[in-house]
Amino acid sequence: MAGGKETPRQKMIGMMYLVLTALLALNVSNAVLEKFAIIDDTLVKMIEENEVTNERKLSGILASSSQDEKVVAAKAKAQQVRELSKATIVYLDELKKKMRTEPDGAAIEGEELVTNTNRAEELMLDSQKPEEGIQFEKKMVAYVNDLNKIVGLKQPFEKLTKKAEDFEEFKNNTNQLDKTFLQFTFEGTPTMAAIATVSQMQTKVMEYEGIALDSLNAIAEGVQIKFDKVVPMVRAESNTLVAGQEYSADLFIAAASDAESEMFHNGAPIKVEKDAATGIKMGKIKFRTSGGAYDKNGLAEASYKVKINIKGKPYEDVIKYKVARPVAKFESESASTLYLDCGNEMSVSVQGLAEASGISLSVPSDQGKVVTQGPGKFVLIPTRPQMDVRVSVNGSQIEVKQFKAKQVPSPFAKLQVGNGEYDVKRGIPPGTSIVRLIPEISDETFKRQNAKDAAYRVTSMTLQITGKTPITLNSGTIELSKYGLRAGDSFSIFNVQVVRSTWDPGDADNKPVNAKLEGVYVMGK
Repeated sequence: MAGGKETPRQKMIGMMYLVLTALLALNVSNAVLEKFAIIDDTLVKMIEENEVTNERKLSGILASSSQDEKVVAAKAKAQQVRELSKATIVYLDELKKKMRTEPDGAAIEGEELVTNTNRAEELMLDSQKPEEGIQFEKKMVAYVNDLNKIVGLKQPFEKLTKKAEDFEEFKNNTNQLDKTFLQFTFEGTPTMAAIATVSQMQTKVMEYEGIALDSLNAIAEGVQIKFDKVVPMVRAESNTLVAGQEYSADLFIAAASDAESEMFHNGAPIKVEKDAATGIKMGKIKFRTSGGAYDKNGLAEASYKVKINIKGKPYEDVIKYKVARPVAKFESESASTLYLDCGNEMSVSVQGLAEASGISLSVPSDQGKVVTQGPGKFVLIPTRPQMDVRVSVNGSQIEVKQFKAKQVPSPFAKLQVGNGEYDVKRGIPPGTSIVRLIPEISDETFKRQNAKDAAYRVTSMTLQITGKTPITLNSGTIELSKYGLRAGDSFSIFNVQVVRSTWDPGDADNKPVNAKLEGVYVMGK
C-alpha cells in the first residue's frame, strides 16, 4: 500500500477483526457475533475521527496562499480526493442501512440484529438480484482506481476487493481460495459481521484518503513558507516625543522565516541583514523624504512600495507615512534684518532634523552670496535691499526665507585731540602737534552684531587753512606743527573719503562709505 503507517489502535482492531473472521469460519457461537457488534461500534467511532482529521488536512492544504502551479494543482486534487472519499463513505453507510433492514422495510435491531445470519448474505449474494453485490465491488474498485489516478503516487494504492489469496492468514485455506471477492466477504457471514466488514472497508477508505492528502500536503508545504521566528513588535506613532506628550503604539506578533528572500523598495533591491537582537532577516530601507501637498497642519501624505520574495512568492504592500513641513529657524542677534554688504552671521536649524550637516543655503547671485562656515553655520552678505534665501535639506528645497537688508549706519566726524575730543568752546589747545579725524557711529547694535564690518577710517580729505592753498591728505591725521598754525587760526576739513572694514575678505577692508564729514576747527588761545 502506498505510504503511511497504521496507528497501534488500527492495528489492534484489524487483528481482532481477522481473528473473529477466522472464528466465523469455524461456526463459533453468538458470542463471536456480539464481539463483532463491539468492533463495529469502535470502527464507526474511528471513521468519525478520521473524517474530522481528513477535513482538517484538506483545510490546511487549501489555506496555502502560494500561487505556484504545483500547489494550485495539489489543492484541486485534494478537493477531488475529499469529495471522492466522502461519496464512497456515504454509499457504504447506505449499504449498512440496507443490511439492517428486511426486504419488506422492517428494521432489524438489537438482539435480532446480532443473531441474524442471512440478511447480509441474501442482499449481497442473491443470484436472482445480484445488483447490490456487483455495485459494491464496482464501487470499491472504482474508488481505488480513481484515487490512484488523482494522486499519481509512485507506489499506487492496493485494491480493496481482496480475496482469500490476498491475505496471509487465508492463503493456505483450501476452503476459501476458489471464492470470489463477494463470496469470500459475505458467504456464510452473519449480518452483524457483514456490517462490521463494511465498516472495516470504510476505515480503509479513510486511511487511503489520509495518505493521499498527506502526499498532497507535502507538495503544498514544499513551497509554503514556514515562519520559524515569532517575536513581539511595536509600531509607535512616534519614537521622539516631548516630555508630557502621550505615547501611542500598536503591539503585535511578527513572524519571520529563515528562508532565502529578496526584498525591494519601490522596485529596487535592498540590502538584507540579520538583526543581531532577534535573528530576523530585515531589509534596510533608507531614503530622503520629500514634501508634497501640505494640509493646514503642515503635513503631507506620502507612501512607498515594498515587496518580499520568498520561494518565488511575492508579498507586497504600500507603506504610508506623513511628512511634516520643515521650518527653518534662523538664529542671530537680529535675524529679521540684515545690513547691506556686511557679513551677517546666522545659525540655521530645521525642526525634526537631528543633524544640521544636510542644511544648505543659497541666494540669487544678484542679491548677494552665502558663505558656509560649518554645519548649520552661515554668513549672509546681501547686496540688495531684499535677499531671498533658499533653504535646502540634502539638496531638496524646503523654504524661501525673505530678509530685508538696510544700509550700514552713516558715521559722524570726531576730531580727536590728544587723548580727548575737540572742544568747540576751548578749541585746540596750544602746543598740540597732531589731531585725527575719526569716523564714528552711534548704532551700538550694529557695532556689536557686525563688529568685522564696523571699523571706519579716512582714506583721504582736503585740509583748508584760512588764507592758504587747500592741501590733500591721504589719511585722517593732521600734523599741525607743519603748517605754523597760531592761536586763533582756523582750518576746515572737507571732501572726506571714508571706507570701512568688511567681513568678506574679498573686499580687502576698503568698502567705500557714503558719508559727509565736514567741519571747521579753531586753534585755542
